[in-house]
Amino acid sequence: MNFLIALLILIIIVLVGYGLLYFLGRKQTQANMELDERKQDIISIPVADKLFTLRNKNVTGKTRRVYESEQANWQTVNQYKLPEIEAALVTAQADTDKFSLIKARQTASKVEELLNETEDNVKAINQRLSDILNSEATNEKNYDSSYDRYAAIRKQLLAHSYNYGASAEVLEKNLSYIELDFTKFNQIMNEGDFIEAGEVLDQVNADIDELEVMMAEIPELNQKVKEEYEEQLSDMASGYQQMLDENFVFPQSVAVDEEIAKSEKFVGEANQAIADCDLSEAKSLMKKSEVQIDKTYTLMENEIYARDYIGKHQGGLQRKVEKVLESNRYGILEVDRVAQSYLLYENEMGKMQEYGEQIEREKDHLDATNQELGAHTIAYSDMENRYKEIDQRLDEIDKGQTQIVISLSNLRQRERDAKDDLYAYELDIRNIKRTVEKYHLPGLPNDFLDRYFDTDDQIVELSTKLNRVKLDMNDIEALSQAIAEALEQLDQETEAFVDYAILTEDAIQYANRYRPHSPEIGQVIDRATQLFHQEFKYQEAFELLTQEIEKHEPGAKDKIIAFYQEDKANKNI
Repeated sequence: MNFLIALLILIIIVLVGYGLLYFLGRKQTQANMELDERKQDIISIPVADKLFTLRNKNVTGKTRRVYESEQANWQTVNQYKLPEIEAALVTAQADTDKFSLIKARQTASKVEELLNETEDNVKAINQRLSDILNSEATNEKNYDSSYDRYAAIRKQLLAHSYNYGASAEVLEKNLSYIELDFTKFNQIMNEGDFIEAGEVLDQVNADIDELEVMMAEIPELNQKVKEEYEEQLSDMASGYQQMLDENFVFPQSVAVDEEIAKSEKFVGEANQAIADCDLSEAKSLMKKSEVQIDKTYTLMENEIYARDYIGKHQGGLQRKVEKVLESNRYGILEVDRVAQSYLLYENEMGKMQEYGEQIEREKDHLDATNQELGAHTIAYSDMENRYKEIDQRLDEIDKGQTQIVISLSNLRQRERDAKDDLYAYELDIRNIKRTVEKYHLPGLPNDFLDRYFDTDDQIVELSTKLNRVKLDMNDIEALSQAIAEALEQLDQETEAFVDYAILTEDAIQYANRYRPHSPEIGQVIDRATQLFHQEFKYQEAFELLTQEIEKHEPGAKDKIIAFYQEDKANKNI
């Protein structure tokens, strides 16, 4: 029984294996057939027909060489590639029939690669042959279009030759060359070299493109040169001659005649470039002409504008010299007058005299410049520069003189301010004395008294200096500043003495509350009284008292101070 089952299983496996092989074999056979169909498609590409057609046309030259090359390529395909593919297909099918499926699949893959390569090659050959066959009709069509363009240019040149001037001859010569190329094209076409003929026609079209650009641009360039540049040259030449007739003189660094000659040279070269139909060079030279003409015009216009400037400013500058000179004379008198009442430290008289000498030099410079103008030996532009330099230096001189005069006029005001300060200082020193007396202070520290009497002596000294015939304002103001600072310190110290004296008295009264209960309070009060009445150390006495009071009543010091500050504000202490 087991044997039968095993046999049955074996039979089933054999049948399944055979079925699988049969299925794979059919599949591979189908693949082989598809590859064969691709081969037939390649064979059906009409390469041979096109080669036959070209052979009958008796092509020559480049076309002949291309034809022969493609014929050789086709022969390679027909004699070697296709038979190789056919043999490989037969092998693949034979392997399939023998169920050598792996080998068959490998051979089929090789066939597919050969087919891909051969198909690309044959299609390329076919396309190149088609291009050659089509080029004959394409060339004839393009020829008609190109000849129409050529004829239009010739007609335009004939009808409007006056617009092209000297360049008409070069244009006519270029047309003749194109006409020769047309003849060459027809000859090559008749000989059957369609490729060479197409290349000739391409060059003809490029030449016609260039000619069309020339035909469009040359009239515009001629017009611009004639109506702009040549007219400007004529205008410059006549303008320059007129300026010479009017006795214009140009700076040594400027040669207008040479600049005009440069302009004429560039314009002439531009005309020649247009005549030669070298439009790129012509445009470059026209740009140079424009720049040179503008430069020359600018040189001439500078002198005309400078003449206008001189005409407008000549009288004004002369008057300005006289005005600044008059200001100098006044300044010298003012320095002399003020020097009788005040000491001067800035060499004001020397500066004013130096300014006077500078003004005279500028006046001489201006007179010499005007004489050169009368003798026609100076350019207006050079003269304008001198005028501006003189004007600038006069402004600087006038500014310096004005500053000196203003500083002198300030001396009188500084004197008045110092006298006002003296009055305030005298009042302040008396107020300090009255304040001390008003509050019946038992005394003041020696260092305070020394500062007080020193300051009082300085006030007397300030009064003495202000009553002198010739005042030293720098010294007076320095002394006044020292007095102001000293009085400020004395005022602050006096207020502090009064404050702490009253605070100490208040603190003694406050401390007496605790005196019956604290012997230490009594001792502190006695020591504070000594500091107050004998040593005049009011702040130290107050601090000593409040320090002891704080032991019995924290915050008492602040209460005493707050009460005093309020009372001071209300009573205006």
